[in-house]
Amino acid sequence: MGKIIETTYHDTVGRITSFASDLLKNSFYTLNDKKPSIVTYYNINQVESTLDPGSKLAYDNIGDESPIRYNKIEDFIIYGFNRIELQLENDEFGLEAEKITGDMYILPNTIKPTEGDYFEVEHIKDSSWLFIVTDVQQDTLENGSNVYKCQYKLEYVDHDRILNNIVEDFTMIEKREGTNVVKVVETNKLAKAKEMDKVAVSLKAYFNELFYSSKVQTFIYMDLTEWRVYDEYMIEFLIRNNILADGLDSFVYVCHQLEVDKTFSLDYDGTIFRALELRDKDRLRTACRCFRLEDISNVYATIFASRYEAYFKTKYIKPAYDIIYNGAAFPDELVYDIIEHNLVDDDKDLNEVTPLWRNIIVKYFYDEEYTKDEVQSIYNIDFKDSIQAFYMIPTLILCLEYAIEKLLK
Repeated sequence: MGKIIETTYHDTVGRITSFASDLLKNSFYTLNDKKPSIVTYYNINQVESTLDPGSKLAYDNIGDESPIRYNKIEDFIIYGFNRIELQLENDEFGLEAEKITGDMYILPNTIKPTEGDYFEVEHIKDSSWLFIVTDVQQDTLENGSNVYKCQYKLEYVDHDRILNNIVEDFTMIEKREGTNVVKVVETNKLAKAKEMDKVAVSLKAYFNELFYSSKVQTFIYMDLTEWRVYDEYMIEFLIRNNILADGLDSFVYVCHQLEVDKTFSLDYDGTIFRALELRDKDRLRTACRCFRLEDISNVYATIFASRYEAYFKTKYIKPAYDIIYNGAAFPDELVYDIIEHNLVDDDKDLNEVTPLWRNIIVKYFYDEEYTKDEVQSIYNIDFKDSIQAFYMIPTLILCLEYAIEKLLK
């Protein structure tokens, strides 16, 4: 605070104003006082419908003869659908119930509602009631998102008549911030994504169980000579790509246990791990994937120095026939299969040198879809092979989660 200008109060008001502005930018802000309801929503498919919905000529003509087609969206969330209360009025024919009507809201970045859409509400005892959307008003928030206020009324008490008009099935899911996942996805794609996610979560658990050492509080493996190996480039790969995030054990903190060199970022760019992140086959050809082992047991002021066992770290080098090295993150045959786009036909022989799950890594570089058998074959990995499991498990997790996000985009 200066002598002449009172800056503290000014800054406080500024922070309050900024906070209020942030609330307005929140897509959910206008719906904070609205209760959510889970519905099955029938959104008009503009491509498959042969009648312009704007004409309103067939709104009361769903069924086999209707020219309008719908996308069925299960687990869809609307806001503001209040408890239904029947209002009675006395007219010349006696007491009659007024039509059931109301307003509800649809979140931004989900669907674009249309007059003539239908929905049925799960928490209504008679869930076959069909409500029709009679009016749609759009409100654009400060961040550009569109909130839709819709008026509805009860149209039918039997939903069977709309079932033959459905052309595509979708499901609404919760969006994870920081990803490109949308809220409404095709149901069959969601099923595939869930299956791959189940395998990925299992792989994360396997990796933690096999390689996390509480003694040095990081991931290590035993090489063929039973040396304990710490790979700082693998640790960086795990951190950059959140490989172990949202696994069964969410309490493992991945961090470097050695101070990295000043040129570490440049060195990392030349390794196989960077080629994996970029899905770059050309970079893969020349990437450093072989390594020598350097003793780190006596590195001062590290957790390794306080242990009785000997520990080694990897020093990556470019593959060459005239260079002696202690191991490789990726075997030569796998790199060759990726570059040449070689795929395995089947996985019936578990002793086969190239099992079916390796197709996933090859297809990842070519942006191709994995088959169900390829995903399931991951369970055939011999996890007793320490070196292969240490490098293949995170690689497969990366490939699976890339495919999951692609399915849900």
